[in-house]
Amino acid sequence: MLLVLCLPSVLVAQEQYGAAFSNYTPTNSVFLNPSSMLDAKTWLDIHIVGAGTYANNNFVSLNGTNWVRVIRTEGEGIDEDDIQFHQNKNKYHAYNRTFAQVLSAVWSQGDHAAGLFFNVRSYTSARGIPDYAGQFIENGVPQYTPQHNIDYSLKNVYVSSVNYGEIQLSYAYTFYKKRRDMLMGGISIKKFLSIGGAAANVYNMDFNVRNDSLLGVFELNADGMVTPDPQLYTKGGMGLDIGFTYQKMMSECGSYYPNSKKMGCRYLPYKYKLGFSIMDIGSVKFEEENVQFAGYSFQSYDWLNYADENVDEDNILNVFQNQEDDITEGRVKKPYKIHLPTYVSVQGDYNLWASRVYANAAIVQALPISRNKFGVRRANSLMVGVRYESRIFDVSIPLSLYEYRTPQIGLAVRVYCLTIGTDKLFHLVGRSKLYGGDIYAHLKIPIFYHPKCRAHKRGGRDYDPSRIRRRKDGCDAYN
Repeated sequence: MLLVLCLPSVLVAQEQYGAAFSNYTPTNSVFLNPSSMLDAKTWLDIHIVGAGTYANNNFVSLNGTNWVRVIRTEGEGIDEDDIQFHQNKNKYHAYNRTFAQVLSAVWSQGDHAAGLFFNVRSYTSARGIPDYAGQFIENGVPQYTPQHNIDYSLKNVYVSSVNYGEIQLSYAYTFYKKRRDMLMGGISIKKFLSIGGAAANVYNMDFNVRNDSLLGVFELNADGMVTPDPQLYTKGGMGLDIGFTYQKMMSECGSYYPNSKKMGCRYLPYKYKLGFSIMDIGSVKFEEENVQFAGYSFQSYDWLNYADENVDEDNILNVFQNQEDDITEGRVKKPYKIHLPTYVSVQGDYNLWASRVYANAAIVQALPISRNKFGVRRANSLMVGVRYESRIFDVSIPLSLYEYRTPQIGLAVRVYCLTIGTDKLFHLVGRSKLYGGDIYAHLKIPIFYHPKCRAHKRGGRDYDPSRIRRRKDGCDAYN
């Protein structure tokens, strides 16, 4: 019966906050901090399959509904009046993150932890879109005559999208244990298999939409790239994650070896822990022969005719090539690379009651991308939450601030081997303005105890230092 319950999987997350903190799911927490694999309550976490998607923007919303209703009705009953374009922002942005994860595992024992992961990822971000562009997006450039024959200036607009496969090897080590203090460090090394990508950096563009068929461009400083034929490229680049965790234990821990017979196979609770990580360092690389690139820097008057049949649809990037001596030269010196959405994160977790109820918090701050590189940016976020965890059942409720402004409430539930969660609960089941959506699911086989420890598990209770005699070195442990 348990196997039947574990077979379903939902295939459709910014941070997966609801699943990232549980001590029973190290195959999830490693993607927020690689050192979090250590001292897990699961000796071997075998991840079978998982997937998720997260999307958000501040420009367009679908009002008065939720995604469950939209999917159930297949969009029936939704008309143009339900779609609202918000024209009150100075700058617009949009973010999307989609992933699939198969056949991965994390092993955690003693002072060591290791993991192997196979993932497919997709990131898209658009930043700096001006307010008047919102009108063109809503109404169409040729058709919206109130904005015709007006001079416009477009500055610092960055759009990037990247798709790739990923092979990740992670390792973590506890390098300090004394009294009630534990310090741990972890690293993840990632090999990328690039699939496809596109990017544009518009530093400055002065233009005029003359009428329904002509666009006048007076000045253009921009770089753009695209891979017209998606293909698997095995030399797709490398990436790196680095993380550290400090744990304040409930009792002395000099001889504490989690998930090991050395410790009597018991878990020593922590009072709280603090983590710091730098994630997604690196870039995805594409085969240079499969990259179309154009770099523009000109100040002259040129017209683009929307209906011109001579425009090369196979390479739209060279539309102004007559204005440049060599469009293969631009500010971006390595146009075959798209940098990952690198970010720093600080995490905290506090044991409120009996190693079952915890309060947690995290902050994610995206690092800036050089103006002379193509790269995807991650949305900033701040989260506080509470969770209950046990071997068979977890429930977590994270409250986060998207870009430090927009509140989101999430929910994640794990029943033994199946986790389903979202960081945007009301977008799934409430009635609200849908600026995006988020859902993720994971199916795994958790092996909680080392084979030599099964005789010691006693119903799975946590290690109780009051029942164990004290060794000469001052650390509580079984003999």
